[in-house]
Amino acid sequence: MINVQEYKSKINNIIEHLPESKVEELWDFAAYLKARYTGKEESPVNEESLILQQESLKKIWDNPGEDIYEL
Repeated sequence: MINVQEYKSKINNIIEHLPESKVEELWDFAAYLKARYTGKEESPVNEESLILQQESLKKIWDNPGEDIYEL
């Protein structure tokens, strides 16, 4: 029976031989498995980027002269 450390070594070996796009696909799958079994999903969006988005959209949101239906 293979122990966890051996699996990690085998996974690292696979990663070393994959094209970059497939490494990203493998990461997506690993993140899916983690979310499925831990109930925690990793988001590629962090709090800082959300704040930047909100700041840039304030021009639209906080404009009393604009009717939301005209946007």
